[in-house]
Amino acid sequence: MQGEQQSGGSSYLVRIAWQSTFMLLMFAVAGVAAPDNFGVAVAVLSLLMFGLGLAFLLLALLGGLRRSRMEEVTVAGLFLLHETAPKKIQRLFLWCLVFQLVTGFTAAGLRPYTEIAFAILAPTVLFGSAALWSAQHGSFTGRGNDPS
Repeated sequence: MQGEQQSGGSSYLVRIAWQSTFMLLMFAVAGVAAPDNFGVAVAVLSLLMFGLGLAFLLLALLGGLRRSRMEEVTVAGLFLLHETAPKKIQRLFLWCLVFQLVTGFTAAGLRPYTEIAFAILAPTVLFGSAALWSAQHGSFTGRGNDPS
């Protein structure tokens, strides 16, 4: 488990990040090309990614609260991976997020007022998976013995 925490390469959250990015791209391209055939599929995928992201955010918040008893958990560290994750992990989540945002907003811009517009909700899964990764594997500084 320690090796997984260091590399992050085999973490299910890292896999979710790049696999969800690939899936969103494939569905968005298909949806833009044939909205009548793939519009509902894009909407369903986007809503599933949104719901999963919300669940991950809730679990991350609870994990951060649990860890805050012994460590100094910051909002930036928990939700933005600031100084809590290796640069490799930070870059992976950042690039997946950028790619999903560009994909979602481009698809929604090309096919407004259709089911394709739901694609803008999909990147929530990356916010949630990054936060949950930080709650589970992030390195926060320990609390001192100061009673305040």
